[in-house]
Amino acid sequence: MAFSLGQRLRTTRELLGLTQEQVIKQLKSNYGVTLSQQALSCVENGKRKLDAERELPALAAAYGKPIHYFYDSWEVPPAPPTPPVPKASSAGSADFQTLTQRDKLQLAAELIQSLLPKTQPHPGATGTRRPFITLLS
Repeated sequence: MAFSLGQRLRTTRELLGLTQEQVIKQLKSNYGVTLSQQALSCVENGKRKLDAERELPALAAAYGKPIHYFYDSWEVPPAPPTPPVPKASSAGSADFQTLTQRDKLQLAAELIQSLLPKTQPHPGATGTRRPFITLLS
């Protein structure tokens, strides 16, 4: 999958667990680069270009990456490992306030799956074909 510079910057920021506001503060305090949240959002969404002499080197430094990192690989960077979905006990003691939306959907899918009847083959389906002559008689 082709990745634009803005997408690569956003993905790197997210993989580092940084918010746009944290990056903006770091750019200003450490590198003297002033960038608004709207401007950073536009860069990440491909709606604004970066100043290659000031902004890109500052972002690369803030993310701890060399500038060529954002150009060398156009592959999607590996996603961080996802935590396992917590299993609810039969008494339903899972605290839903601490579950992510994905975890809640997974639990709902498991519940629905457990409530569905096991699929049975159609009464006429045997998995083997009967000879043509038998069908005519």
